[in-house]
Amino acid sequence: MQRLIFEVSDQAARLAIYDFESQELLAEVEGASWHRMFEELRIGSVPSKRTCCAHHAEVPTAETFPQARRAQSKIAQALFPETDGLSSPPIALSRSPRPSISAAASTAKLTELSGPPSRQPTLKSTGRRRLWDIPHKYHCPIIGTCLTVDELRRIAERTAQRPDTPLSEFDIHVSFVAAAAEKNPLSLATHKTLEKKFTISVRRYAKARDADALLRLWRESLDTGEVPGGLWALMTHPRADHRVMTRAYEEIHMLSHQIGAGQRADLKRLTETRTQLEQLQRDFDHLHTRTRQQADLREARIRALENALASRERELAESRAQVQALREELELVNGSCFKDRLSALADRAAGLDAELNRTREENAHLRGIGTRAREEADASERARCAAEAECRATERLLAHLLADRCDGCTSETCVQPKDLAGRLVLCVGGRKQLVDQYRAMVAGCNGRFDHHDGGMEDSQHRLEAMLASADIVVCATDYVSHGAYYRTKRFCKRTEKPHALLGNSGLSSFALAIETLAA
Repeated sequence: MQRLIFEVSDQAARLAIYDFESQELLAEVEGASWHRMFEELRIGSVPSKRTCCAHHAEVPTAETFPQARRAQSKIAQALFPETDGLSSPPIALSRSPRPSISAAASTAKLTELSGPPSRQPTLKSTGRRRLWDIPHKYHCPIIGTCLTVDELRRIAERTAQRPDTPLSEFDIHVSFVAAAAEKNPLSLATHKTLEKKFTISVRRYAKARDADALLRLWRESLDTGEVPGGLWALMTHPRADHRVMTRAYEEIHMLSHQIGAGQRADLKRLTETRTQLEQLQRDFDHLHTRTRQQADLREARIRALENALASRERELAESRAQVQALREELELVNGSCFKDRLSALADRAAGLDAELNRTREENAHLRGIGTRAREEADASERARCAAEAECRATERLLAHLLADRCDGCTSETCVQPKDLAGRLVLCVGGRKQLVDQYRAMVAGCNGRFDHHDGGMEDSQHRLEAMLASADIVVCATDYVSHGAYYRTKRFCKRTEKPHALLGNSGLSSFALAIETLAA
């Protein structure tokens, strides 16, 4: 399939046709022939210079417009005389004269370029460019990268004509791209929104005095993730020539592919992590319920034994009182029958004393069991709290990795992890297969990452130097040698360096440690 570029105008009596790939002029139609062909192409009211997003153009077929089919045949005969009688590709026609949101959604699906690529449009070199001063091929990445769909809808509600039916996100996007080709209320409102949103980036780029300085600032924006603001500031800068703008356009195009692939991988990892988290939560809930039930049973048994002990102590006190009363009576009466009765009561008192001692020993044993049960329950509660904290930290970090960049966002629901501010995080030990995930977590918190395997393969002589250069140290104690562990611990205590000693090398433990140390 051959792609063509048509340069048309209802003011000038000329139609120029170019090859899209080679940018070569293929044919020209002028004078009366062009006027007759133009009248057949016209459907309704056709504007003189309507442009739209070539990336998302949806061209109507020749079956939709019979006049277009006849004109296409004539154009095909002019271009390719040897293919007379074959059907020609459909020609895009514009039917929307107004820059309203509903009209722009229709217009944006019809492709018409303002000129051949071989003749680059003149760029404004004095003063910053407005949105409509930028070549139209760059409007699609600017609108798609610098503004969210919600922001576009808010601009449309304030400025554009309300459509009869709701527009999809795609329709909103291509409508704004179409309106950006010329100055109108919609493009003017879009320009003001971009200027206000990226004021800081515009001021930073304003210091550039040539194309090379602009490219250096653009590279910094790519490295720091400030792509939307950098793109807008670069495209509107008066020193941005075609080479600079094409370079930024190409990198934005490839970055969109990379971001899409990364989001799919992150979504898969997030799904797996959520599945594991749900299973761990179910296991923990089951263990917590069972531990609580056992603790309740032990508490009930302890209370029953304490009640029994109190009852027997009361009986013993009553028996002793009776013995004392009988002794006093025996002293008064001094009879043999009273002595026998006193002896029986003494035997009974001795038996009750022995039983009381046994009860006290059993009660002490049960109290020890109850104390251990309480300690186990407290340990389980602490473990649960730690697990929940690790889970929350992991969820926050994973949500940040999937979320769109939203520099300057003031939403209370926006997920922002702790900022490491470029500090170097050294991980000593840990599982090798998780090192890439450790690195991604640190990078997601705006930090740098380094790793020492804890003496498994790396030399321990390098450990001291790596510890000295690190800002934060995380040591996973389950995958590290004893020498590396004690050396790391002593070094961090001696230098008072922020560090964390992890009981396990899981991602959730690492995420919680990073969030804690970044505070």
